[in-house]
Amino acid sequence: MLEDVIFGQLTMPGELVRVLIAFVGVGIAAYYDLYNKKNVPNNFLYGFLAIAFLVHLVTSVIANQWELFWFSVAVAGFFAAIGYIFYRVGQLGGADVFVLASIILLLPIHPSFVGMSFNVPFIFSVIVFSGVLFALYVMSYFGYKLYQVGAKANLLYVLMLIPYLLFAYVYVNSFLFSPVYFAFITILLFATIFFMMFKKSLMQVLSEALPVSQLEEEDVLALDLMNKDLVERYNLQRLLTKKEITRLKKTKIEEVIVYTKLPPFIPFLLIGMVFALFFGKSLLLLG
Repeated sequence: MLEDVIFGQLTMPGELVRVLIAFVGVGIAAYYDLYNKKNVPNNFLYGFLAIAFLVHLVTSVIANQWELFWFSVAVAGFFAAIGYIFYRVGQLGGADVFVLASIILLLPIHPSFVGMSFNVPFIFSVIVFSGVLFALYVMSYFGYKLYQVGAKANLLYVLMLIPYLLFAYVYVNSFLFSPVYFAFITILLFATIFFMMFKKSLMQVLSEALPVSQLEEEDVLALDLMNKDLVERYNLQRLLTKKEITRLKKTKIEEVIVYTKLPPFIPFLLIGMVFALFFGKSLLLLG
């Protein structure tokens, strides 16, 4: 089935409808992510996912095309499972998982007008472009914030540039060289070095102390900035659930440190979708 989808001459049935619904749904989610304190209503997320599945099912029935249907369901399930793990450890928002699954169901492969030579999963292009744009944003915006507070860098991580330079020399002279991939790899590596150099300062910039009474579900605790004895004594969890908040309110803990200034990611998914539609083909070019 996988070979039939990737290398077959398949097109998505009702692809224009799928594209429209995907952009409207992700656009609404991005609006909430930006202007509602990163709180996307659960009912909307459930509805978006349900609509995505129904549209995928109905168009597959009408076109009698089941290879793409099961491929999309499998990929969505895989990403949902991986996303849930990242969500539980506080590395990904719950809304992000729903939005990613909905995108995969609606757009399992690139629309035909993108002109891909074979059916690369659409979500691959979206994640690549979103990740690169997010990395650029983090380095520029938070780099300025760190400059304002006079943050000091751990220069030891500059040594990571040595293997990068070796890689760059080999890759640039390789027949597989692609300026697109080279630029993306460079940006992501520099973002990693930036994060490692300013890790503690970044955590401080992104967080603040809040009274336990003000905690909300899905808040993420900055455990690395809190008293280790306190964390171990009360077995504090990084991701706060209703049950965990109720438990905390019964303890003697008055305030905790929470990541309240994490940048929203869904808007970058939306922009990544635009780039995937117009520039997705560039990811297949080796020159």
